[in-house]
Amino acid sequence: MNIVLTYQDMPGRIRALVHMNDDGSYTIIINARCNWETQKAAVLHELMHIKGNDFSADVQADLLEKLLHGQACADDELDDFRFFIAG
Repeated sequence: MNIVLTYQDMPGRIRALVHMNDDGSYTIIINARCNWETQKAAVLHELMHIKGNDFSADVQADLLEKLLHGQACADDELDDFRFFIAG
């Protein structure tokens, strides 16, 4: 699965967001204003949304967020992802 990472200045309350592309890949937009540790945690959080196929889930977005906050992402869960940094 292909993931494009891009960095943009966003409001402080937004650490990252993910978008499913028409070709089946995903773009994760990372807040360029956040420090590296916060960016890393935000990307892992967005990856859990992708891994959980949350884009087709019938669960409300705020409920998904509550469920994900507290789950850790193991390194072996990232094996299916290929990253590309846009720039």
